[in-house]
Amino acid sequence: MDKVCNVPVAVPSAPDLILDLLVADGGTLSAQALCRAGALMGIGESTLRVGLTRLTAEGKIARGERGSYMLDRKGAALSRTVDAWHSRQAQTVAWKGDWLAVHDAGVPRADKTAWRHHALALSLRGFAALHPGLHVRPDNLSGGLAAERKQLAALGLSSDALVFRIADLDGAAQAAARKLWNVRAMEADYRRLQAGVERSGKRLATQKLETATRESLLLGRAVIGHLIRDPLLPAELMSPKPRAALLAATRRYQDKALLLWRKWLAQP
Repeated sequence: MDKVCNVPVAVPSAPDLILDLLVADGGTLSAQALCRAGALMGIGESTLRVGLTRLTAEGKIARGERGSYMLDRKGAALSRTVDAWHSRQAQTVAWKGDWLAVHDAGVPRADKTAWRHHALALSLRGFAALHPGLHVRPDNLSGGLAAERKQLAALGLSSDALVFRIADLDGAAQAAARKLWNVRAMEADYRRLQAGVERSGKRLATQKLETATRESLLLGRAVIGHLIRDPLLPAELMSPKPRAALLAATRRYQDKALLLWRKWLAQP
């Protein structure tokens, strides 16, 4: 794990790189352009093309004309979640004190892949364990319980899990639920990530195009990965200002990064 401006970053796998670039571009990219991007990240052409084949078979990307590819926006829910990172704040509504809950004590653990998808769904939707087998989050997301059931199922939540609303936690349980998230640590992370993004943004113009392009992708994907895992806590539990500031800084940074990538890909 390397660091860019004090932010831990990791070189993406071929499938992750492809998805990142297609999400950022918002249109279509040729296989040739994606292979050039892979070379910049130290990923060989054969490995990159295997990634294209795999993602197409999984319904995460779609093949266009003349060897081009695009994100399949009707495909995998995870791809759509990443694609919507910049609009996550708009997904919240006023919190009335109720909780959404997932009970998964009866979910089998034998299928490791299925269990990993199940756990990822809970993480991406901001659930935390109140008791063994019982995960909760504030009921402050648009669409309420019905929409949350669909989102969790699409992300891979086990069909053996129960998803429901809790409206009457007693005082002790209510207090415990409110403390499930380390708000101070989260706010510190937001500030650290924002500072890193802003430092990198200032130095991109002074770096060689290849260096700046690579850095912008590594840092951008690290910060976006953090944002899509944000639990979107209501203001009663955490001030929205640090998250909003990081989101705004990341949007500005990604605008610069996209220009760099397009300039680099346009080179002979």
